[in-house]
Amino acid sequence: MIKSTLCLLMMALIFTLTGCESMQPQEQKTQQPQAPSVKAQNSIVLDDIATNSDDNQTTVVVDVQEQIRQVLDTARTASSPYKEALLLSATHNAIKINNLVLAYKIYSRIDVAQVQTTQQELDYFYELIGLELAVARQDLTAIEAKQQTLDQIANSRSVVLDSHHYLKATTIRADALSLQGKHLAAARLVVFRTEAMGLEQDIRQKLHNKIWHFISLHRQLTAKESKASLSLELTQAPSQEWQAWLELHDIFSVGDQNQFGQMQSRLKMWLDDWKQTYVTIIPPFDVSDFIIADFAKANQVAVLLPQTGDLQHAGKAIIDGIMTSRYDESQDNSPLDIRFYDTNASTPIDQLYDRAVVEGAQFVIGPLEKDKVSALKKHVATLQLSQQPVPTLALNYSPAEDHNNARGFFEFGLSADDEAVAVADYAIAHGMTRALILRPDSEWGERASDAFRTAFTELDGVVLDEAKFTEPKQFSKEVRQLLGIEVSMARHRRMQEKLGEKLDYTPRRRQDIDFIFMVATPNEGRQLKPTINYHFGQDIPVLATSHIYGGHEAAKFDKDLNSILFVDIPWILNPDKALKESFNEYLPNAQSQFQRLHALGIDAFALMREYPALKHVASSSIDGSTGQLSINANGKVKRNLSWAQFKKGIVVPLEIK
Repeated sequence: MIKSTLCLLMMALIFTLTGCESMQPQEQKTQQPQAPSVKAQNSIVLDDIATNSDDNQTTVVVDVQEQIRQVLDTARTASSPYKEALLLSATHNAIKINNLVLAYKIYSRIDVAQVQTTQQELDYFYELIGLELAVARQDLTAIEAKQQTLDQIANSRSVVLDSHHYLKATTIRADALSLQGKHLAAARLVVFRTEAMGLEQDIRQKLHNKIWHFISLHRQLTAKESKASLSLELTQAPSQEWQAWLELHDIFSVGDQNQFGQMQSRLKMWLDDWKQTYVTIIPPFDVSDFIIADFAKANQVAVLLPQTGDLQHAGKAIIDGIMTSRYDESQDNSPLDIRFYDTNASTPIDQLYDRAVVEGAQFVIGPLEKDKVSALKKHVATLQLSQQPVPTLALNYSPAEDHNNARGFFEFGLSADDEAVAVADYAIAHGMTRALILRPDSEWGERASDAFRTAFTELDGVVLDEAKFTEPKQFSKEVRQLLGIEVSMARHRRMQEKLGEKLDYTPRRRQDIDFIFMVATPNEGRQLKPTINYHFGQDIPVLATSHIYGGHEAAKFDKDLNSILFVDIPWILNPDKALKESFNEYLPNAQSQFQRLHALGIDAFALMREYPALKHVASSSIDGSTGQLSINANGKVKRNLSWAQFKKGIVVPLEIK
């Protein structure tokens, strides 16, 4: 009875693959966590379920949490190997609601010995769910190890389930390959494993969107490389379906917006040449959009920004930037009707958007408020699949956990995360792998610190320590602790007590520091950097975010910031002279505290104008006022920022490659 129940459970809740695996990663050894006894740990895991509920979660999440609780409750008294199958099911469900901490706890408590000795194929399921968890956690070492083990098992025997579970397993393997940077291999895997399957249209549409996402990521990585490898792939394509995908990839490998009309003609020929393939019958959404797209410039733009309320000044600054660009462009007599909609009004954002579209908007800029960005993204995602979306450029980012897939919806903003990631990239590129963090004890300080820590550790950097400051009178103590001076002083005191005499002594700072990542305002930085120097840290490089610079020359005060390197936008450090002159002419009395928001508006207009190239051509980018801008495959605008250094109190732009 237990054996048959276990088989049914595996069929319903756990995924598998067939034994024929064509993508085999290179071997990489890794040490997996030792699983403790399930019997001893199950009650702890159950407590996690009971205490982690959140009244604000969606009904779906609450339902899945209840399922996990029930499965774990059953597993508490179940015998092996039924118990291990139940725990694998609970792990998968925890991943499903993005509770990765809980998923890892459950997974690490599975009795590995029982998994490996059972005759019920649990070893394969254990590795597959482990791969799913590694993908969700973006753990590349674990991904490599799990892929290798799965390949070994699949090559030794065949484990066959129904098409639904086979399909789920395929997407897990493909996501793993993509995270390893093998985007084309990920696309090829999905195509090979699904081209002979009889799938419903909506399922195949999602698969084709996923395949195209992988191919788009590949194009972004190889945009400037030779086409030789693609030509070789085309000539050796083992199936018509994959060859059709490769030719589609080739069509989108151009980088000139002037060739878009030619690309549309090639696409129509491609549709006819490969009309017997699934990809031409059900093209990816982005390809369908391109085929019917009108690449003429938008004649009417809707701007959804706050014009009243607490954010009205921010909204006005962005509008000033937009209108500066419009003023500069109007000299070419380009027709454009810009209409403004107040997002602080009582009208819900989805209705405001619908009204703008009904009134003829061909492009939408905004909103700015984070909650309205999420709401509008959800609304756009729910529009009918057959409806051609109006391109929308939100001026903020939706939360990371927001997975709504909205066609034609893009996100752009001045995120501190961008700057923290830029600092991490710069440090690693210059051989600095050990960092200290010095930041304010505040929400924005924590956010910048977390973004830096995540990016830096993903690049194999190490954060040695972190100090949070609150007020100037505590700066010295916090810097002393961060640099290890307090430890040195304590060691000196112990030595004096032991010898019973006074010793000549000079404190020593810790010697394992490559640089300090500082998040501070100009006033804070002017006190922190001299304090670092005083405590023997004058030779430690300090890398900072744009918050360190007030945006205008103040050499008398900024000399205390000498040698600090910081990242900022081109509009502040080295603006386009002609555009700056137009801005000063259009807004001679503009307030300097809003200049970064002015730049955001200027670039919002530029992104609107260059949208077709940026969306459809992976190598496209523009030199904007907030950075070098491009749109990634996830609809986020990526910014490459500029660098500068304080020298004799003056900000000197740097050429950083």
